[in-house]
Amino acid sequence: MELIAETRSVNQILSPNKKYIVPRFQREFSWDDEEIGEFWDDIVQQIRIEDERLVPSEYFIGCIVLVGEESKASYQIVDGQQRLTTLTVLLRCIISRLKELNDDAAANALYANVIEGTDNDGNRYFKLVNETPKPFFQNELQSIEPQHLSKAKTTEERLLQAANTRLKKRIESYKPKGFSDLDAVKAIREQVLNNLKVILVTAKDEDDAYTIFETLNARGISLTSVDLIKNWIFKNYSDKHPHDNAKDVWSQIRHDTAKYSDLETFFRHYWNSRYAFASNDRLYKSFKDQLRRGRISEARDFLLEIRSAASRYRKIGQPTESDWPVQREKVIARSLALINQYRVTQVRPFLLALLEARENKNIGQSDMVAIVQNIEVFHFLFSSLCQERASGLEGTYTRAAKQLYVAGGDKAKVLSAIKILNNALIRKKPNQQKINSALLGLSFSDGNDSNKRLIQTIYRKIEQHLLKTTELIPGSFSIEHVRDQSTGKAWMHKIGNLLPLDESINNRIKAGLSFEQKKIHYTKSKLKVVEHFLSCNLQNTWEEDDSKRWFSEVTTLLIDSTELKQI
Repeated sequence: MELIAETRSVNQILSPNKKYIVPRFQREFSWDDEEIGEFWDDIVQQIRIEDERLVPSEYFIGCIVLVGEESKASYQIVDGQQRLTTLTVLLRCIISRLKELNDDAAANALYANVIEGTDNDGNRYFKLVNETPKPFFQNELQSIEPQHLSKAKTTEERLLQAANTRLKKRIESYKPKGFSDLDAVKAIREQVLNNLKVILVTAKDEDDAYTIFETLNARGISLTSVDLIKNWIFKNYSDKHPHDNAKDVWSQIRHDTAKYSDLETFFRHYWNSRYAFASNDRLYKSFKDQLRRGRISEARDFLLEIRSAASRYRKIGQPTESDWPVQREKVIARSLALINQYRVTQVRPFLLALLEARENKNIGQSDMVAIVQNIEVFHFLFSSLCQERASGLEGTYTRAAKQLYVAGGDKAKVLSAIKILNNALIRKKPNQQKINSALLGLSFSDGNDSNKRLIQTIYRKIEQHLLKTTELIPGSFSIEHVRDQSTGKAWMHKIGNLLPLDESINNRIKAGLSFEQKKIHYTKSKLKVVEHFLSCNLQNTWEEDDSKRWFSEVTTLLIDSTELKQI
């Protein structure tokens, strides 16, 4: 491998007539306000006041790795695109500030030097070439005058716009005492162009870039496993004619996972569901091992496989009933939504494998519904109500996912894998004592509503159980204090003193009514659980002992309603 490494200033990098191209495998621009702020502070802190002058000083900002040759017209950026993009935005902001201060000559000279170049035929081009945020980046941030033709639509474009706004404000507010605004902005220009220094490393070909990319990761540079795997895909799926399909497919994968997960978490769940269990920091090593063993498809097929998984992952992380048009299966969407409500993600590798098995018709409808419902009920008790430690669960789900994948079209083996998982959940399910203890710890009042959603879920499960059907969904309801909470005793905030009630009915119950008077309002409710409450409480008074009896009844009903089914 032939490498050249040398110290260069920003001016030495950008002033020659060279294009710096962000290649397809690179990550999108991702610097947020904190990183932009730190970058700005690093710049201006190097400018000192000496002898009534603003004096810049040298400052090292890291390593930039390029692929290409000095004799060629362009380089590919392997590492450093975040810094080069930010520097381009910053320099463009300096140009705008020079124009505002009526120094058009300095502004135009800087623009021609570092933002826009001209080839031997007089054709103009931007020195930093990035296809991903096109045309927003080019029209609105690189152009000598914003075109007002493009709006920031993607996350990357919004971050670029935010960086531009923040840097413009920082430049405008940089006002060293005793110096004019023009002196200040020219000092920033001098600091950036000639005193920010980088180690510039260049390699001759893309294979070397791939090796450098991996080596940087091994040295602790912040390249994720997904970056490296994406690099392998793009390197080996290099056909861009008639269209760069790889880039479009990757964008679709990112879009399908963006609203409910980060890309790295999705990819780890996908990987664990199909190949081998790996933590984030060992994911790329696991990928290389599977690649060496010949278990990874060709780059195009591998990419399309990931896209299919991302589509299933969307159904898990953002479920809708339209994903399950068959009436009997709509309960799956509701169960998945509840699993997300409980903030449970360890189960996703298994769910990915399960959805694939269902798509391939390797699992029957009733078994599919049963296992998803059981997983939801288990995590309601285990994760949400009892808040048990989840140690070992991710491994359990991953092993079950691998068993589903290995089973392929063998329906008997698919069912066996599901039964093994189901039995593991039954064994790990919290017992009655733990459930009772967790219920005792719940309370709800006007001053403390942190358990409100959980209590509503408890009563919704009981209502569903009493209705004896999964097709009717209990609607929304408020939580009624049977004995007014205003008296302030602790037992009045507990489950034994709480009852679900339609909000319109609850609003008509005035403070201070006796239990006998309240029961008249309760009879207007259509909820089965309220009907059950009235049948259990024929007395006309309500005291602490009565609330204890109702607590015991609620506990029994909840345990009955959260029984895990055998498969």
